[in-house]
Amino acid sequence: ARGKGVLVIMNDEINAARDVTKTNTYRVETFRAPELGFLGYVDADAVSFYRASTKRHTADSEFTLSGVTELPVVETVYSYVQPSTIMLEALLSANVDGIVLAGTGAGIVSRADLSTLVQVPLRDRPVVVRSNRTGNGRVVPLGRYDELGMIPADTLNPQKARILLMLALTRTQDLDEIRRIFSEY
Repeated sequence: ARGKGVLVIMNDEINAARDVTKTNTYRVETFRAPELGFLGYVDADAVSFYRASTKRHTADSEFTLSGVTELPVVETVYSYVQPSTIMLEALLSANVDGIVLAGTGAGIVSRADLSTLVQVPLRDRPVVVRSNRTGNGRVVPLGRYDELGMIPADTLNPQKARILLMLALTRTQDLDEIRRIFSEY
């Protein structure tokens, strides 16, 4: 498994940590990479890999936390039809470093959340990443969100997008650079 990154191995299936998620509250067969699939099998006769992640990870990572004593503050807000904007307003007032918006469908964000965000000038706004709450599929660049400085999370769920944004913010505040990081990891 050397060089394959962090792996989750349960029930004789090998999954990439980036892609895997818990899919059931109690079952031992809970860890799955729904659309991307597992990497291989662990059987009595051999460990067999059939694919590998093409995303950067572990030894190929640019991140180092040496000298970092505290990670940037990044919070997650779920978007839905007619949301209260209290959570988003509180996070903007608290000057958090980043916000992951767990949008509907393809990372679509409610109009109420958008209008709350655009009240803060881009230069004063936390870095905002669009993820989705559906569990599968990519969140891709979309003009109306890109113009507002929002970064698509690709296939990362909100929890994983939050971690990557915290790591990215230890290196840079530049939106183009953070966009690159999200496309490579």
